[in-house]
Amino acid sequence: MRKLVLLLTIVASAITWKKEMENPNMYQGDIQLTPDEEERLKNKMSPFGSIKDKRWTNKIVPYMIDNTIDAGTRQAINDAIADYHTYTCLRFVPRKSEPNYIRFTKGAGCTSPVGMSGGVNVVSLGENCGDKGTALHEIGHSIGLYHEQSRPDRGKYIKIHYNNIDPKYGTAFAFDIANDIDSLGTEYDYRSAMHYSSEAFAKPGLQTITTVDPKNMKYIENFNQIIGFSVIDVQQIRKMYNCPGGPLPNNCIDKEKTQDCEYWKKTGLCNTNKPFMYFRCRKTCDVC
Repeated sequence: MRKLVLLLTIVASAITWKKEMENPNMYQGDIQLTPDEEERLKNKMSPFGSIKDKRWTNKIVPYMIDNTIDAGTRQAINDAIADYHTYTCLRFVPRKSEPNYIRFTKGAGCTSPVGMSGGVNVVSLGENCGDKGTALHEIGHSIGLYHEQSRPDRGKYIKIHYNNIDPKYGTAFAFDIANDIDSLGTEYDYRSAMHYSSEAFAKPGLQTITTVDPKNMKYIENFNQIIGFSVIDVQQIRKMYNCPGGPLPNNCIDKEKTQDCEYWKKTGLCNTNKPFMYFRCRKTCDVC
């Protein structure tokens, strides 16, 4: 019975890197640029300028969810917002007439602008984007977070394998924004909700990102999907918005019974069935 339940759960739970975050028409795959930002990029300037000018006023983020969003995605958005409320001082409030706000819609793929862009921030959670982790990631962009692998110090921690990148993703690992990125003194974070997978934007069967220290590869493997904030994500947002301290997230837990996870680990499933084990037995498999 144990093996039967396991096999059924593996089929239901197999989750890998979301190709919907790889939009060749978006900067770095999922970032929307305004016309002004596109012009700056054409002139070989960083498109964003100072992100400090794009922080949400008084830590309030008005938002609306339009009627293209299905019930499951709506719940994922609400769950993501609940985490922002639990771990940061940002407050998401239903929009009344505020000129600056986020609108969640079912568009093409998973996309967002970076920071408060002036007017409406359209956050697209399209097909296969309707989970909490993806909502956390795209909302992260809208409040001012960049991709973790775009940090100016990334070379100390990861290697980008440019020959393995699918040619249609020309800006996937663009480094022209590095000087605008201020991680506010936080450590490089392989576990970040803003870090891309080892196989992001890759040609079939290849990896685009590997870690300088091989022991850290498990954190960015294709099967180690975003399930919530890392501790450093929360610390960075708190510094960005001058939040007081508070609880920190703990996603390093087993969703199955400990004895089951330990049994499956002994049979080698941490290596042979990563889609299941990296999600259901994270602590036992030591991938968090």
